[in-house]
Amino acid sequence: MLRGFTRVASLAVKAQLPVLRNAPQAIRVAQVRLSHVEVFGPFDPPKQLTFKDVESRVLKAIRAWDRFPVDKEAQLKIDADFNKDLGFDSLDHVEIMMAVEDEFGFEIPLEDSEKLKTPKDVFKYICEREDVYN
Repeated sequence: MLRGFTRVASLAVKAQLPVLRNAPQAIRVAQVRLSHVEVFGPFDPPKQLTFKDVESRVLKAIRAWDRFPVDKEAQLKIDADFNKDLGFDSLDHVEIMMAVEDEFGFEIPLEDSEKLKTPKDVFKYICEREDVYN
């Protein structure tokens, strides 16, 4: 795109259009300024997730669910069954999956979410989907 602009501007200068007489210098300045493009902007690239990060974020998302019962806090472990140990029904399960989706920024298909019976299942699913390997 910049080459096309450079070519048009140089042709305009050669044609002695009064508006673009100083265009070559402006183009050189633009080329210098546009020569360095940052892919991620001023921020660092996303950091690779670790197993520990995923596990803590899964449990954090479940605890942050607005209807999480405070009395179940001690029972919430990575191996706890949503239904048997924590007493969550199917609607609770859907809402928990939505909380996890919000935490990790992607949607879990319904067919997959129905198979996720424990926080450990959710942990494994996310690690597989996000290529977490350490």
